Amino acid sequence: MIRITPVRIGRWFPPSDPVATAVAMLCILREDLLLELLGIVSEGLPKLDDNSEGYRRMYFWRNSLRTLEEIKNVLNKLNAESSFRDTLSEEPADVREAVRQAMRTLNKASDAFLRDLRNTIGGHLDEPLIQQALNDMDFRREGLVQLGDIRGKIHYKFAGEILLAAVLGGVPPEQEQEKLEEILKRSAELSSIVAAIDDVVACYARSRGIR
Repeated sequence: MIRITPVRIGRWFPPSDPVATAVAMLCILREDLLLELLGIVSEGLPKLDDNSEGYRRMYFWRNSLRTLEEIKNVLNKLNAESSFRDTLSEEPADVREAVRQAMRTLNKASDAFLRDLRNTIGGHLDEPLIQQALNDMDFRREGLVQLGDIRGKIHYKFAGEILLAAVLGGVPPEQEQEKLEEILKRSAELSSIVAAIDDVVACYARSRGIR
């Protein structure tokens, strides 16, 4: 069942309150991540698939890297606030553990791969990485360009090939699919962070008597 109720934003998120600001940011980032996940998994979005379905999925995946790294940063800032830690300590054990596990998982993923991907192909396109991908690319590798009478129908479909080469970092062609699936699986496993954000927001709301 869906239920929509009004929220007095100034009461939920009072001014000059770092905990309130962090929780507000988490709410924004949660909605960003849900939209990005939808863009990754949805089948057939004609207006977004004019280049290709694969490029649309790659676009939303790249943006999700940035969002996940932002969520990690905000959760770490929130956890640095003693008032939030005190509030969390009053929650049931399963909620406390879920939130803390989410923080550990994101921090570990950031160190292992998330930060590098975010900095090179997610929130920023790294010029040396793209140059290296072009340097290492098989001269015979082909892509497509779509031409049309109107600008909106022109698409450089080969851009996806360049991105893929940058992501895979010189992996032999016969291993590309396996490597790509491994990378996508590692980031997909982080989608469970949405539940932890909901726990944080619910904890925050209960502590302030606004839910």
